Formats: sequence, structure tokens, C-alpha cells
Amino acid sequence: MTDKSRNQKNITIMAFIKSNKILGLIALITLLSMCWPGELTAQEKNYNILLNRGRLWHSFDYAQDCEPLADWTRKTYGLDWPGFSSQELAANIGGNSSHLVTGGFYITAKNDDGTVWGWDDFAVNARGWVEWSGDNYRYLVNRHQKRWKDGANYWLATNPNEAEEVIDTRWEFNPRWFQNWDNMHIPVRINRTVRQWSGSQADEDYVLIEYKITNIRFQFLGRDTVKLPLNGVYLLFTYGLSPNHRGWRLKFPNFPDGARNTQSTYDPETMTLLAWAGDFKETPNEDESFDYFEHQRYDPFTDRFKSEPEFLAPGKMGIRFLHISADSTGQENRINGFYWTAAPPSNDHSGPFLEVAGIDNKYSAMANPSELTQAFNDPDDPRMGRSRLYANFSLGPFHMKPGDSIKVVLAQFVGGASYAEATDPAMTREKIAAKADSAANYLRERVKFNYDHNYRVPMSPRPPQFTVQATDSAGMVANVIRFDNSSESVPDPHQQLIDIAGYRIYRSWNFPFGPWSEIADIAIGDTDYFDAGKQTYTFVDHNVALGFGYHYAVTAYDNGHASWAVDPTVSVAPLESSLYANRRQGGAFMTTLKPSERTLDDVTVVPNPFYRHSGLQMQGSENTIFFVNLSRQCIIRIYNVRGDLVKTIRHENPASAVAAWNQISDNGQFVKSGMYFYHIENSLGDVKRGKFTIVK
Repeated sequence: MTDKSRNQKNITIMAFIKSNKILGLIALITLLSMCWPGELTAQEKNYNILLNRGRLWHSFDYAQDCEPLADWTRKTYGLDWPGFSSQELAANIGGNSSHLVTGGFYITAKNDDGTVWGWDDFAVNARGWVEWSGDNYRYLVNRHQKRWKDGANYWLATNPNEAEEVIDTRWEFNPRWFQNWDNMHIPVRINRTVRQWSGSQADEDYVLIEYKITNIRFQFLGRDTVKLPLNGVYLLFTYGLSPNHRGWRLKFPNFPDGARNTQSTYDPETMTLLAWAGDFKETPNEDESFDYFEHQRYDPFTDRFKSEPEFLAPGKMGIRFLHISADSTGQENRINGFYWTAAPPSNDHSGPFLEVAGIDNKYSAMANPSELTQAFNDPDDPRMGRSRLYANFSLGPFHMKPGDSIKVVLAQFVGGASYAEATDPAMTREKIAAKADSAANYLRERVKFNYDHNYRVPMSPRPPQFTVQATDSAGMVANVIRFDNSSESVPDPHQQLIDIAGYRIYRSWNFPFGPWSEIADIAIGDTDYFDAGKQTYTFVDHNVALGFGYHYAVTAYDNGHASWAVDPTVSVAPLESSLYANRRQGGAFMTTLKPSERTLDDVTVVPNPFYRHSGLQMQGSENTIFFVNLSRQCIIRIYNVRGDLVKTIRHENPASAVAAWNQISDNGQFVKSGMYFYHIENSLGDVKRGKFTIVK
């Protein structure tokens, strides 16, 4: 069905229905069979789509950001920076670093007689109004999917004039829905386009969102349909700010989700909001800015717990409006009004309209957001730093002629200190604030540069796929990283020339998001690493410990360009690909040894003795004990001093001579302190016996 034919059938029939309800119902039944089902069956019926490739992870429901509000509970990615999956971690570290709970916009309009037409929510609880199908929903989705499958446009391989990832979504009023009450659904079609460039370090920390809201109001006049205007249209963009989820949960575990220490500013000149974790005003004797926290880690050498500091929320999130269609005043890029609203400390499911009853009052509050529940626009208001905060941007009024569209483009971003910097004991709040400000200033201007160039930015070189494996050298402890030179035949998507200059290898000893350290910088063709015969680069990482897990990433970089092919007035600084977009997947790589072909003579247990949490420094691995120098196949049986079998471990790994035990018995319980005996037998019948001690 074409858009033109759909417009003829997806008509606004409120006036017709009100004048003749029976004929109106007949018309709805006719539309039920004519308008939608054939097209919907060909679409992917997605609900929540994830952007989880680079450093900034986000998600979009089919009619709002994130997912519907459930008392500020984090349910999915919401400007997670840095983004990671809990499945990659060996322990619960307090949650994800999400900065946004929910978001989107409300819409309202007036009838021709000046009464309020209706009010709809695409910000907090859109699923109450919107679905893929069904007569009971005011709006229906007919598109919500990624434009390219399986990363087809990563590093702009398919379309250099678009983003690497694009989510296309469309929903519009349902002509089959009718309720005889005052709040009618508004006859609009909403197209939302989400764009992200997650493959380059220069652009991985933001998303751009474009809305196109189109008037599709029609009315029956005899046998004809007449297009009609929409009057007094207001939009209220609302976002639930919570920078950030992990920091708030670790700092204040007895409080409900939804950070109440949020600080925020709004700059009307650039139409930019910033928000960050500030000082929680309910604890006057402590400064929680940037969620400073001290982890307690056990040190086996001193038999004491030591403090390891971390700024859990070292960044600032931002929202910048880049384009707003001219409203009824004739002005483009005009925010009608901005207000924060303080949400209740618990049981919040209604957003900023909690105490705004009736569509007349809702219309008035959207026109004047000072009428929203607990509204304020002074950053020094005492509710700042004490409350869960919504940011509310009123746009309008708009007079929409038939077929007219309102275009709104905004950016969402997060930037700040790296995880390595946030965990540096020498770091101070002032230094964290300076880094967060610097990053936010860069991103505020970078998103405008992107939009001004029609959604185009210079792109870094494509990095290579790589492998990590244990060294083949017997008795040597090392991890080997290999990749080919195929990236050196891929031209820059805009310059149309090969500009890759080299590769960098990064390693993290703890989490998939850091702390990252650069361990190699390899120029293309460097004979110390490149095998011309195999067309392969090899780097051997000797600075690793047996049994420890490491995350690896490989990036590619160029030397920049004097001018950019898209805009010759722009010089391009050297660019490097995102290490987050090219990390080794599947968790940490455990450093191991090449297994022995026959003998078990060199088997040993480490650490031995085991003191408390003297295993790996990695979160979740503090209780791990390793058996090393094993054969390819063997069975390990562990006994206590009474001779009871505590644990059986079957080791079958042709690539590893190491087996790990987390001190949990076959009965699912942690073992106690004491002496333990092991019996190891390989497939050839060789046997090794020994003992080790656990002291807790």
C-alpha cells in the first residue's frame, strides 16, 4: 500500500463518527480489512532495539527511549557509558552505568472550536497507547528496525553518507480506535530516525535522533475526504535523568532506583542540557560528587583489606536540540519553555503530569511547563540534588496545515574521564570535573558539526579482526594476538584513498570496559611484527600472569588529512577506531600454558596456600584456585582431610594446561578453611597426588 493510498484510508473520522456512530463503526470495520494487516506481516515486530557496539550503549522502544517507566527501575540500556553486558562479568559490580531511565515526547492539540483535542504520551508510558496491532490501541507501529543488518554499514562500508547504525521507526494514529470520551488520539504520523557512529573514537559517545511529526488529519464530506489543519500543537520532550545507575546503587543501596543527587544546568543559547552526579543534599557531611566510592579489597600480602577509590560516575550526560521547525511565531529553533520537575522519591509511574488532571490542564501545562508537577527552572532550587529529576522542553505552538510536518533533531551524549582515570588514586573531584566539562564541550560542538554536514563525519580506518591464543612455546606464559592486513586495502569512505597508518593493541586486566592500557603501536608493514609471506601481524604479550584473564582490543589509526573531501574547508585530525567496537568478544581470555603431551610431573596448585581472597584481582575471581601444567585430558578429584570427595573437575581442553576451581563443592557450597588433597589422573593412566591449604 502506498503512502498516498494509505492517507486516503487512514482518515480522521471523529466528526463523522460523532454525527452517526453506526455508520462510523461500519467505516471502522471496513478500514480494519483494508488498511493494515498485509503491510504489517512483512515487518519485523521489534519492541526494544539495542545500540550496543561502541562505548555509548542505548536502546529505543518502538515509541520512546529505553522502556516504559516503572518507578525509575533500570530495565535496559539508557545512555550507558561505558556500555557493557553483565554477562561479560564474573561478579555483580553494582549495576550498569546508565544515565537515562526513559524519554521521548508528549503531544497535544486543539479542535477547530478551540477545545482541546487530546493528549498523548510517547515519553514515559508509550506502550499504553501504541502497539503493532489491535483495535484497543490509539496508535499502531508499522516500522521499527535497523536499516542495515549484521553491521553492513560499520565504518561506512555500504553508505558513506549515513550513520554506521540507523534505526527507522514509524507509528501513526489507528483509524479503528474510537472511545466516546474527551481525550481523542491526535491524527499524526511520527517518523523517528536514530543515528549512531560507534566505530570511531571521535564520534562514539553520542546518538542523533530526528523526529518528523506529520499532520494526516482528514474528514468525510459526502463521498469526498478533505484534508484539515491541526491547531495549537504543543510537544513536550521529557527525559528521566539518572546519572548514573551504578553509582547511585553502590552509594545509596537503601534507596530506590533513580539517582536523587543529580545536578543539572540548561543553556538556552545552545539549547543544551547537562546533568551529572552531584552532591546528595540529604547527607550534608559528605560530598558525593561524581559518586566517589571506596571499594574494600583484601590484600593477601598484608592480610588486610585496603581501600581502592573510584569515581563511579565520572562523566556528564547532555541533550542538545539541533533543529526545531518554525512554530506559530515564525521562529525556528525556539524552545517555548524549559523546566525541571522533581519526581516523588518512590512509586513514580506518571512522569511530570502526576498532579495534572484532565486534558485541559495537561494542555495548559505543555504550553506553560511551570504548571507541571513540582516544576522549577532555577538550578539553585533546593529540590536540585534531592530529587529524581525530569528535564522538560516545551515546543510550540505549531499550526499544522494538511500534510505539514514538524521536524525536531536532538543529540544525546555522555563524556568524561576514562575508567583508568576514574580509578586512579591521584584523581580528585576537580580533575574529574575538568575532564567531564572538556568532554561535554567537545561533544556539544561535535554533534552540531555532524548535523550541519547532513549527518556526515570523517571516519577512522577499519580495524582488523583478530584472535588471541596461548603461545605454542612449551613452558612459556604469553598471549599471542594475530590479525591479517586486509584493512590496508580498504579506502577511506570519503577520501577514497588508503590512509591507514598503523594499529594499536590495548589490554584490560579487569573489566571489558577497562582500565585499558596501550601495549603496542604497530606501523603498517613493521617487520618486527609483520610476516610478508603469511600477510599476518603477530604480537606476543609476555606481560601477563598465568591463570589471569585479560580483555584485548585492536584499533586502526590514520595521520589525518589537510582537507576533508566532504567539506574542503575542514581539516581532519588523526583518527583512531573505537577499541570498544573491536574488543575480543566472549569475556576475558584466560592466560594458560600449552598442555603437556604425557606427564603430570610438573602439576602444581596456585596460590598455595590460599589466603582469603588471594586469587585473581579481577572482580568475581578472588576465590579462584588453579591447577597448572595439566595434560590435555584429565580428571581432578579434591578431598578433605576426612577423605570425603569434595569436588570433581573434568579437564578436557586441547589448548590449555590450566583448570580453575572457585572453591564451590559439588554440593554447591563454599568449602571451609583447611587442608585439601588432590588426585589427578590423565587419559594415559598417569597419576599425580598432592595437597594445598585454604586459609580464610
